[in-house]
Amino acid sequence: MPRMTLEEARAMYKLWSDAERALATSQSYTFAGRSLTRADMSTVLERKKYYGRICDELETGRRRSKVRSITPFDL
Repeated sequence: MPRMTLEEARAMYKLWSDAERALATSQSYTFAGRSLTRADMSTVLERKKYYGRICDELETGRRRSKVRSITPFDL
C-alpha cells in the first residue's frame, strides 16, 4: 500500500462517513428516468473502519502489529 498522508486519510474517512449518511437515508433512487443503487452498508462500514484505522496509525505514529502471540519451543 502506498504511503498516505494524514490529510488524505482524513479526507477518505470523511468521504466514507458521508457515504454512510447518504446510504442511511435511501438505498436507491430514480432521477430523470435513471435508477441508481448505492453500495452495501457493509462495504461502506468496512472502508470507513479501514480509513479510521489508518488515521489512528498516522496520528499516533504507530502501526498495529499483526503478531498475536509467540509460542517458544526447543529444537
